Amino acid sequence: MMIPSRRAWRLLVISCLSPLAFGAPAGFAAPVLVDRLEASANQSLILRSDLKKFRHTIGLRSQLDPLFSGNPLASKGAAASDSEITTFLINEKLIAEQFPVSDAEVEQEINSIQASNRIDRAALKSALAAQGYSFDDYFELIRMSASKRNLIDRDIRTKATISDDDVKNYYYNQYSRTAGTQLSYSLQIISVSISNYKNAAAAKEVAARALSEIKGGESFSEVARKMSDHASAPSGGDLGFLTEDQMVPAIREQVKQMKIGGLSAVFGGPASGAYFLLRLADVRSDDSDRLQKMKDEIRAQLLAAEYQHQISLWLERQAQNAFIHRAGEASTAIPNNP
Repeated sequence: MMIPSRRAWRLLVISCLSPLAFGAPAGFAAPVLVDRLEASANQSLILRSDLKKFRHTIGLRSQLDPLFSGNPLASKGAAASDSEITTFLINEKLIAEQFPVSDAEVEQEINSIQASNRIDRAALKSALAAQGYSFDDYFELIRMSASKRNLIDRDIRTKATISDDDVKNYYYNQYSRTAGTQLSYSLQIISVSISNYKNAAAAKEVAARALSEIKGGESFSEVARKMSDHASAPSGGDLGFLTEDQMVPAIREQVKQMKIGGLSAVFGGPASGAYFLLRLADVRSDDSDRLQKMKDEIRAQLLAAEYQHQISLWLERQAQNAFIHRAGEASTAIPNNP
């Protein structure tokens, strides 16, 4: 009898059929569950055995998968739920479908790995076996890793960028604040005094127009020179570096919500006699040496998170055009977690 392909089992709960159903004599063994369909993504199936294999090969996946370490599933490991693992595997099917990698390409990559490590195929298989993995496990994970690298190279890399300001923002929010380090903020301001206009509404409208021009591409400095009535207007609204203790409460509250390079909303009003806009130009502290030492580490951490974000957006777009089905559920798009 021919063994059915995986596609042929698509609509079945995979099990051995009872011989009694065909009139077989009594005494035959009861049906034994061989495998079970957990989900499908277009033409690809996820079986119960795939979940078991995932748990078994997590250590190997961590070594080979360029995206796994940044995934929440990595920290849960084998303790992840069946539903979480199924979601992960469905998303892998969507990636593999868009970025297929042939057996020949996998062989070429493995040969390159062997050459780089100066080992032959027998030595590679022996090393895998010593860790409890089969060569087939390795082969398929190399294939999937290549698909993910292709996704990154062709669709994600140009969308995932981390600036120096991103690194500084993360450092000063995650490290300096918690360590109690005093920070100094380089600020620019635009002030529109109500007394210079017929009423508060007219002054607020000018401040709103200033914000609109900045968001439209004009520099904060130029807008400050032509629209601000603050004493700093000739210097582009530059207030220099100020500590939080040197700021009035209204400005301090705005600064706490801002990132380097960011703008505040229009704030102030009749009680303060003016409407204001702020730009946070820079931040510094007395532990800048520590920032320099951690810069590369923080950038790598932020980049990994941004890759995950961009891949989630990519998967969301793919899922909108995919047929995804979980056993026992209606067909639907699923949460994205590559």
